[in-house]
Amino acid sequence: YRGQFLSFWGIIFCRSTHFFLVDRFRIQIEGREGIGKPSTQVCYSIEIEDWVRKAYQYDLIKAWEQHKLRDIGSAYSGLTGKTREDFGHGTAKFITYMNVFSNPTCSQELQDAIEVDSRQNEVEVGDAFFTISSETPEEVGLSSVLLEKTGTIYLNSFCFGFRPIEKLDNYFLAHMLRSKGVRKQIVRLAQGISRYNISKNKVLDTEIFFPGQREQRQIGEICCQLDKLLSLHQRKYEKLQNLKNAFLERMFPVNGEKFPRIRFVGFTDAWEQRLLKELADIVGGGTPSTAYESYWGGDINWFTPVEIGEEIFLTSSKRKISVSGLQNSSAKILPRGSVLFTSRAGIGKTAILAAEACTNQGFQSIVPKSEILDTYFIYSRTPELKSFGEKKGAGSTFAEVSGKQMSEMPLLMPTKTNEQKNIGFFFRQFDRLITLHQRKLTKLQNVKKALLEKMFV
Repeated sequence: YRGQFLSFWGIIFCRSTHFFLVDRFRIQIEGREGIGKPSTQVCYSIEIEDWVRKAYQYDLIKAWEQHKLRDIGSAYSGLTGKTREDFGHGTAKFITYMNVFSNPTCSQELQDAIEVDSRQNEVEVGDAFFTISSETPEEVGLSSVLLEKTGTIYLNSFCFGFRPIEKLDNYFLAHMLRSKGVRKQIVRLAQGISRYNISKNKVLDTEIFFPGQREQRQIGEICCQLDKLLSLHQRKYEKLQNLKNAFLERMFPVNGEKFPRIRFVGFTDAWEQRLLKELADIVGGGTPSTAYESYWGGDINWFTPVEIGEEIFLTSSKRKISVSGLQNSSAKILPRGSVLFTSRAGIGKTAILAAEACTNQGFQSIVPKSEILDTYFIYSRTPELKSFGEKKGAGSTFAEVSGKQMSEMPLLMPTKTNEQKNIGFFFRQFDRLITLHQRKLTKLQNVKKALLEKMFV
């Protein structure tokens, strides 16, 4: 039992019952909907001696070979001697920098046109590409492998290519080159100050480990299926985002119109223009002095702009202040249902308070007058709030919009509060669906990351 090289390849994509596949050797276990847990947590379901025997029988336990990249292939350069006028036309294509940077396997969509040039190095299926330069050490030497090819294709000039002479599974190679062990070696090679570069020859000294062909194919198949599943969920998530944006454009009047293009049944009146100050109070924030420990560590939530991200509802801040800290600063308590609005560089990020809180001076928060303004309705108009805030804050040396400026923002509003509430409820349900898909996508990304860390030496 060589734990260092022990491989138990299994992946599950069924709903009520999970199957782990080990070549032709199958184990059935109870499971919940979704993707299965890593196999180390399910080995109890079989006799370990039987598993090891069968694993040896199917060549699943073998020490991986260790080589330097230069031992198993050779490198070549990307496009050379080209000017701006050479790009954008021609029957050939070239793989862009962002294609290599963004994907373990090359996307056919991220290829641009160029003329055929016999002096250039043409790429082949199975080649790996590495970025040469980037703004941070962590992003230097990112790799991508070409899985398919149609016509003549070259490589951009900011990357170099690597062609293996050793037969390696393409999906295995793609994810092995982005594994933790390989990336750690490559990041160490980055050199620079404001921009980091990497030497092709030094990358070729990177140590890699790989198993036999059968195990490579199994690992590659798992990576392939995970990538397909991730792509599916990514597309669903993007479709929902695009659909929401389409509804935002149609459920609010645009370009001086007073009637939305899509409305709920029973509402036909023209919308009327109001000022934000007529509908809500605009409240700023403040920071207690850090010279007094008694001002900090209390029970009052105190938010800063860096805490405003993907979460719609906020319940607890990273730092909290005391009653004395609140009383001795310009921070003010904001009620539940207030919409936080960042007012400095990074203007226009929003979130809804799910509990009482205060903020630092980087906000001009919107406290709706509940009888005339629905919280989620005004939150759904974040794109308008952001656009207005950025325009008003653009004239100053340090981009910032004041509470007075935000209070004068004109808004077209329904004449009936019920229409506001219906629109707010609609987008709240839509956001819940988007959040659900986003969480599924994040879980899958975490599963892939955990598997990659365990499947490669």
